[in-house]
Amino acid sequence: MNLAARFWKQPLKAYRDFQIVYSILTLNFVVPAIGYAVDPERALRQFDAIGRLLGAAPYPLAEQSYVWRVLAVANVLTLGATCALLQTNVRRFYAALWPLAFLKACAAVGYLLVWLRGMRYPVFFAVFLFDGVTVAAMLWFATRALRAVARDPSAALVPPLWRGGRRAGEDAGAAGDDAPAGAGAGAGAGAGG
Repeated sequence: MNLAARFWKQPLKAYRDFQIVYSILTLNFVVPAIGYAVDPERALRQFDAIGRLLGAAPYPLAEQSYVWRVLAVANVLTLGATCALLQTNVRRFYAALWPLAFLKACAAVGYLLVWLRGMRYPVFFAVFLFDGVTVAAMLWFATRALRAVARDPSAALVPPLWRGGRRAGEDAGAAGDDAPAGAGAGAGAGAGG
């Protein structure tokens, strides 16, 4: 069976769905971050175009700052890198989900506060909604995948969990450094799958 068929037909659908969603998230962060670095004006044009699509006047502020551009690029690349890290081994790196979700949730709340406190530009509210859905998806799909893998640790996963250079099965049966930080015997308890 080819790789695509094995991926689609693997026994843990929650893990497959997690890989799909996190691939989309990774690209959703990495590609725009590169764009912010090399062509920041394009991002502003897109922001303005979305605003006009939502019925707003042209965006009224100039956003010409190297300080904020560098921070935005670093922030969004960190989101993408953390999504990619989680994809390599959701069990080992599950603890990274919490700062990932926190960072994105802070951005969502920030956009909402800007919108509520005087800048009623519709894109701010739209980004708040989109970021809120993104945070929910991050939490839902990673947690479902973790629980599915914990319930069936011997399932043939595509792609397999990265083991840091060890051969598959070398650490089988032992939680070791492959278990999520803070995970005890109940790490896989709960719904999902």
